[in-house]
This record gives sequence, C-alpha cells and structure tokens, in this order.
Amino acid sequence: MKKIKVGIIGCGSIADIAHFPSIDKYPETELVAVCDTDKKRAMQAAMKWNAKKYFTSYTEIFDKSDLDAVVIATPNALHYEQALAAAEAGVHLLIEKPLAVTNKQAWDIVESCKKAKVKLMVGCDRRFWLQNEYAKQLIGEGYIGKPVMGYASQYQHFFYYQDQLAKTDFRLKPELAGAAAIIDMGAHAIDLIIWLMGSEVKRVTGIPESYTPLDDAVWILMEHKNGMTSCVTVNRFSPVVTQTTGVYGTDGTIMTSSDATNPFQASPLAVYTNKDYEEDELPDIIKKYRYPEIWWAEDRVKHPIDKRWVSVYPPRESNYERMWKHFIECIIEDKQPRVSGEDGAKALEVMCGTFQSMETNGWVDLPLKNEVLMPHYAKAIKK
Repeated sequence: MKKIKVGIIGCGSIADIAHFPSIDKYPETELVAVCDTDKKRAMQAAMKWNAKKYFTSYTEIFDKSDLDAVVIATPNALHYEQALAAAEAGVHLLIEKPLAVTNKQAWDIVESCKKAKVKLMVGCDRRFWLQNEYAKQLIGEGYIGKPVMGYASQYQHFFYYQDQLAKTDFRLKPELAGAAAIIDMGAHAIDLIIWLMGSEVKRVTGIPESYTPLDDAVWILMEHKNGMTSCVTVNRFSPVVTQTTGVYGTDGTIMTSSDATNPFQASPLAVYTNKDYEEDELPDIIKKYRYPEIWWAEDRVKHPIDKRWVSVYPPRESNYERMWKHFIECIIEDKQPRVSGEDGAKALEVMCGTFQSMETNGWVDLPLKNEVLMPHYAKAIKK
C-alpha cells in the first residue's frame, strides 16, 4: 500500500509530544519533511524522526517535497497563511488548535480547503480520549435522556506547559498567540462541550479577565440552537490542574476528566441515570464497569436494577495516536474528520464573540457579521 507522505511545519513541543511519535507508529504514514524557522531544531527533528528533508521556510516544504498531508503546529497567528499555502499545494491538513486567530481567517481556511478538495482537521484531541468517546456514545443512546445543560472547565497555571514542555515562548506574545486562556485551553473546552451537547452555538456572552499582557481567566455562557445552555471556564493561574466536563440530561448526568484527577473527580468518567434498566438492557460500556456493591447477583435479582453512579476507567491509550489513526482513515477512506474545519471555525466564533460581548455588554449572536480581532492581538499587530 502506498504510504501517506507527511510533512510537519513547526518542530516545537506539540510536534514532539503528539505528531512525530504518532506518524512513526503507523505503517500507513511516512515523515518525509519537517520545517522550523530554527534551523538547528528542524535539523535535529529530521535526524531524530528520520525525515528525508528539513527546511526553515514553509514555502519550501511545499515546493521541494512531495507531500500528501501536512501538520501545521506553529504559533497561532501563523496558521492562516500556512494553511492557505497547504490548500493551494493540494495537501491534506491537520492544524493544531486554534484553527486561526480570527473568525474570518478560520472561514477562509475552510473555504480554501473545500475548493482544493483536501481534508481539513483541527487538532482538538480531547474528542479522542476514550472517556469522552464513551460519554458521546452514551448521550447519543439516550442514557441520560435529553441533554439540557453542560459545562467544561480547565484551570492550569501557564508554567505547567511553558516551563516544562514548551520550546518557545510564543504563548506569552499577543502578536503570535492571539490570546491565552480562551484560545489555548479554551479551544479544547469549547470544542468538547459543543460536541457532547450535539448542537451549535446560537449566541454567546462572556468575561475574559487579564492579569498579564494576555487573558488569564475566562467565563463563557453559550446558548445552543436547540435551546440548551452550556458554560466554559478556564484560567491559567491555578497552581494545581483541575479539568472536568459535564452534561446534565433530563434522566441523568455524565462527568468526564482527562487532564487530571482529584478527590472530587476521581474517575475519568462517572455516569448516573434515573431510567429503569434490567441488567441485560444496560449499554455495554456500563455493563463492563458496574461492579456489585453488596453481592455479585444483585443486578440479576432486582427488577429494575438499583439506580447509582457508575465509575468508568477506560484503558489509558494515547489520544494523539488515536487522533492520528482517525486522520489516516479519513484520507484513505475519504471520510469527514471528526473535528472538521467547520468545527474549528465555529469554536473561533465563540472565542471572538466572547470578546465582542465585552464591548456590547450583552449577548452576541453567531455567526458573527464582521471579522473580530481579539483585543491583545489587535493592539500588538498595530505597534
């Protein structure tokens, strides 16, 4: 079988953690070229991961390499021009979140990829954690009834990533990052809760707070098109990481956690339903993890079975490798990516709409009518 020839633009921390190992794992893919503005970093990445070529200019990777797909893992503000160049070159794209730094840029990328007939996937890897996949499946099966409310949160001091993993400081620079809490951790939280709720966002309001040159704490309230509501909260000053996502339905509740656990969120997935079930009617996911509390036959002799929380501990698999397996399948089988370009653009609509709501002091309808520049980014590029 012909291998998918892959290039990577940006040889920083996320490429090293997620993309290089995943490409190396699968026999369907071959890393043929890497690119980084730091020549030494590009050369070292090429040597470590056996890429045939390395470049310091993204235009060269398209002009001088025969690529089928490319990963864009550069600072956020560079995604736009690099994505357009990739679409023009006719290669499939996996772009690290956020898709871009403005709503207009995001939709331009989507349209360019459609015109070029190439796959566009956004690297929101939280959808590929097994506990989140299980949650999506259970919600779809109606286990908690109709979803009504949801939330997604992540609190994490910037030094966790910046001091321990990052290879550059672009996340601290408005002209490169665009924003901070809302566009970094918030991109994951927004994407995940919209996916789990199963409905696009109709309007948004929020409060981004800044203690440094970028936004450090964000509250976002969203009304979905089907009338449901959800909330996203993130910060980058908490000294201990907490990350939870929950969906509240008419017949139950689902809560997930992937980035950290704590005494109040001790399992990766916790599920409760108020529906009546016989033992043999339970979803397979619940059957595998519903252990007896009193004695082994309790679910066989009670009709219906007792209603209680079930804690689920999925196998600890790499979300990045699972994301890459899906991306490979999308290319080979001509499938729609789970996190599409449209999903990435709609998440940016929420982010930009949140900042606009601070100016209007109220709800902002989506999609936005005009291009919205995040304030710290707008100030930085004017200098």
